[in-house]
Formats: sequence, structure tokens, C-alpha cells
Amino acid sequence: MEGNILSGGLNDLNGLKDILSELDGYKDRNDELVTEEAKLERNIKNKEKAIADEIAATTKKRKDEIEAAYDEQLEKTRARIKKIRGRKEKSKSAKISERIEEETFQLKEEYRQMALESKALLKQNKVPAFSNTKLFYALFMPRGMGDLAIIAVALIACLLVLPCFIYFYVIPKENMVYLILIYFITVIFFGGLYMLIDNNIKDRHKETIKRTYRLRLQIIDNKKKRDKIRKGILKDKDESKYGLEDFNQELTELDNDLKSISEQKKEALSVFENTTRPVIGEEIKARNLDDLNALKKEYAEVYIELKDIDDKIKNLSMSIANNYEAYLGKELMTIEKLTILTDIMTDNDLKSVSEAIAFYKEGNY
Repeated sequence: MEGNILSGGLNDLNGLKDILSELDGYKDRNDELVTEEAKLERNIKNKEKAIADEIAATTKKRKDEIEAAYDEQLEKTRARIKKIRGRKEKSKSAKISERIEEETFQLKEEYRQMALESKALLKQNKVPAFSNTKLFYALFMPRGMGDLAIIAVALIACLLVLPCFIYFYVIPKENMVYLILIYFITVIFFGGLYMLIDNNIKDRHKETIKRTYRLRLQIIDNKKKRDKIRKGILKDKDESKYGLEDFNQELTELDNDLKSISEQKKEALSVFENTTRPVIGEEIKARNLDDLNALKKEYAEVYIELKDIDDKIKNLSMSIANNYEAYLGKELMTIEKLTILTDIMTDNDLKSVSEAIAFYKEGNY
């Protein structure tokens, strides 16, 4: 075409239509490629994520299996240690009981003899058994603060608690006369009972009661000695006399096993992290490499074609803008408008594009 499009004829318009059609074809292909590129990007990303997820899941599973295997052995060893310790404590308790029995045997025999002697004295002299109780000795032969405390409790019970209980909960009607009468009866009853016991038992069997009292003190002292021996044995930390060597040896071996298994577990996990994990990752990557490379190759092909199409669209668009759009205006740079212009030229036997544009703008078509 010589000059510009305005001086051109029908062939020039048809040529421009072909150029615009070619540009539209490039643009349509560009849209298809952009969509395909985005799709391939997603597929590559999803494939890479699937590979990473498989590596993470597989390595976690394998690591958990290693830990579970060692943890099972550790748990079995701990259970064994617990069982042996239980057997040791049971054996130790039995040996301690035997030791207590041996070291207190003489005292227990003395205790038994004194108890029998005390009962025999009471029976032989026909003294009631209650005369050999702590309450009796506290009330009739008090010695020390402990006995005074018992006397105080007895007085409160007999002269306060019991009368008040009868007055408030037994007598149907409260009356001061009743209260005085209750106190009078209580004092007479318990005072008389005390005097009766004092005269007919304590004074009458004075020597027997003194002898049983001395025996009672010896029995109490005997019990204190046995308790002291028992507490001393229980506090003794030396286990050498109980024959627990086999248990201690087995516990030592099991403790060493526990430490050894823990160290082996630590080493196995270290080897897994430093050696096994990378191998698993490479194996999974290798297994999926062909599929991933195929996607990347397809993406590369689409990318190259898209770049080529972009260059063609850019170059063709600039050419159209410089050679045609500058003369015709953007509003006429469509295939539809160019078709109208070609129809105008054909129908009106016009020779130049400028004539067709003038005819078009006059609204004659």
C-alpha cells in the first residue's frame, strides 16, 4: 500500500481486516494460554505439596514406629523394675517382721508372763477385773498430769454433761427444782459409788491392787521398750542383714538396661533424622519425578508459546497503531466497522477509504 490507509482502496481495507483478525486470533490464543498456564501452575504446586505431604507423613510414621518399638521395651523394663521392687519390699517387710519378732521375743514373753500374773492375782484374791484399768488407777490412785486430766473429764461427764442431758432431753418440763434434784441424785449416786468402790475394793484389796499396779507399770514399760526396738528397726536403712542382694543385683541390671535402651533410642532417632529421613525424601521425590517433570515441561512449553504470542500481539498492536489507527481512529478499528466500510465502497463504487469514511460519517449508510 502506497501512502496511508485513507488513500487506499477496498483491498487495503480487506488487508487490514485480515490483520485485525490475525490479532484477535493471537489474543484468543493468549487467553487460552494464560488459563492453561494458571492451571499448570496449580497442578505443579499441588503435586509439590502432595510430595511434601507424603514425605512428612511417611517420615512421621516411620519415626513413630521407631519410637514405639523402643518405648515398648522401656515400658516392659519399667514394669519389670516395678515388679522386682514390689517383691523386694515384700521380702524386706517379711524379714523386718522376723527381725522385730526375734529382737522383741524376750520382751513379749515377759509381757505375757506379767499379764498372766496380773490376771492370776486378781482371780486368786477375787478382785474385779476393772480394778486393773487405767480409769480405775486414775480415779483411785492418781499419779501425774495424765491421771488428773482423766479425773477432770470424769467430773465434767458425771456432774455437768449427764445432769444437763437429763434436764434438757429427758425431763419433759424444765424446772429449777428438777435441776437441783438431778444434781443431788447424781452427786449422791456417783459419790456413793466412788466410796463403795474405794472401801470395798481399793482398801479391802490394797496389797493386791498395788501389786497389779506395779505389774501394769512394768507392762507399760515393756511395751515402750518393744515400740522403741520396732521403731529403731524400721528406721534402720541398712538392708545388708535382710538378704536382698539378688533383688538389688537384678534391679541394677534392669536400671542399666533402661539406660541402654534410652541411649539406643536416642541414637536410632539421630540416625533416622540424619540418614533415613533424607533417603525417604529422595525416594518419594524420585518416584514422583517423572510426573512432576512432565508438568514442568508442559508449563515451560506453554510459557514459551505465551511469551511468543505476547510478542506478536505487542508488535502487531504497535504496527496497527502506527500504520492504521492513527489515520482511522480507534472507533473504526474493528472488523465490524471495517466490514461496513467495505460494504459502503462496494455498494457505492467508491475508490478510496477516505470517501467511505466520509460517506459513513454523513450517515448515508
